[in-house]
Amino acid sequence: MASKKPKINKKFSLKMILVILILAIFMVAGYFSCYAICKNDRFEILGQEVVVLTVGDSYVDEGAAAIAFGKDISDKIVVEDNIDYQTPGSYFIKYTVDNFRYRGVIRYRQVIIEEVHSEDENHI
Repeated sequence: MASKKPKINKKFSLKMILVILILAIFMVAGYFSCYAICKNDRFEILGQEVVVLTVGDSYVDEGAAAIAFGKDISDKIVVEDNIDYQTPGSYFIKYTVDNFRYRGVIRYRQVIIEEVHSEDENHI
């Protein structure tokens, strides 16, 4: 008794290879498209990350910038701080963005308030 070999459907195999090839092409194209759109994305603090002031000084925050998926979303940055310019200490300005790309990402600027020391105190 001779066993029969199963028939291979050549049309099915060709279709399957074609589907896999097209899928691979779209995956590669998607990767490079995403890379091109997102290559300049950033969420950063503008200016110095550490600012040192003396008691009573004022400070104008330079803010932060955010670009997500090639679009400027800096206007969506939420800034929070608890700085007491009359009390020496170390404070932080917190920057967050409610955006899919930067969800959960936080940037901080440290603001250090120091007491004023007169020259007479240094000579004692």
